[in-house]
Amino acid sequence: MNFKGIEICCPRCRSDLDGGGKLHCAQCGSDYPVVLGIPDLRVFPDPYIDIESDWAKGLKVGAKLDSLTFEELLDFYYSITSVVPPIHARQYKAGLMAGVSRSAAALDWWQRADGSGRSGSLLDVGCGTAPLLVAAAPRFRLVAGVDISFRWLVVARKRLADAGLDVPLICACAEALPFPEPAFDRVAVEFALENFKDQRQAALECARVLNPGGRLWISTPNRFSPGPDPHVGLWGGSLLPDRWIAAYARRIGANAPQRRLLSAASLKRLVVAAAFDPPVIDVPPVTEQQLARFGPHVRAAVRAYQAALRAPLCGPALRCVAPILHAVARKTAARSGERQPQVLLSQGKP
Repeated sequence: MNFKGIEICCPRCRSDLDGGGKLHCAQCGSDYPVVLGIPDLRVFPDPYIDIESDWAKGLKVGAKLDSLTFEELLDFYYSITSVVPPIHARQYKAGLMAGVSRSAAALDWWQRADGSGRSGSLLDVGCGTAPLLVAAAPRFRLVAGVDISFRWLVVARKRLADAGLDVPLICACAEALPFPEPAFDRVAVEFALENFKDQRQAALECARVLNPGGRLWISTPNRFSPGPDPHVGLWGGSLLPDRWIAAYARRIGANAPQRRLLSAASLKRLVVAAAFDPPVIDVPPVTEQQLARFGPHVRAAVRAYQAALRAPLCGPALRCVAPILHAVARKTAARSGERQPQVLLSQGKP
């Protein structure tokens, strides 16, 4: 089935879909709804919310798309999200507002690392509010986004509309991408890999939908960073046991993060095991717009850290504790022509 210029299929059996208001797979009998024009092809729900509640929240947000600015829409979203403490809401909002600048800087690094030009097709897995799609649209012939959170895809529509873009957005699981193989020249996973339920299966799916010679682009928090935890903001939080972070999150009235943070070594092992060549991994620069989110002391510390990264003596050691890792990996040439083994997930319908 063609959806806004891309072919989508059943994520369970990869057969064709038919229908309008509801998509149906004749092969395995699965039905998938289309809500606010977004196909919901999930095979399991977002870990933080059940599917019906996700739809309800997305519909509330959708009712405000025409009356609120993107910034106001974020304020509204967090006003109806009791499990995000106000201090975190302000931090998350600042990060989302700076998202396009951050994503553009990531694209610059990824494209330099793999030598790609401004062409081809890009799939953003875990696209969230679509900052990467906005930054990538002028550079690619086709861009598309997938996310397990329906409500965030509704917010993404606002960001895209403000940028004058009509990009295919699909609600789906990274572990069961609803695309025939192969379909894309680049697959990007920007600050989403750490949240996937099954990282190995998600990496295999990224390899499956990539064209021969395609590249996987990744940005992810570093497991060994002593800086602020990417989910709860606690300094050094990524170094602590998950149960401690969960207890801290509950104490401040937040959901315990469902995640698995990666180091450079574990990221390399994951990517290579999923039919990619050994990745290029490095530390990205922090943009001025990102620095603007922090106070003067933190900004000064970050600038000093970035300067120290360039020093020959301490640079290598500091890279091991960098807050963020960037990676580029090429789909292994020996496996590019092979069909990846099909993995059928839960047969429960969304």
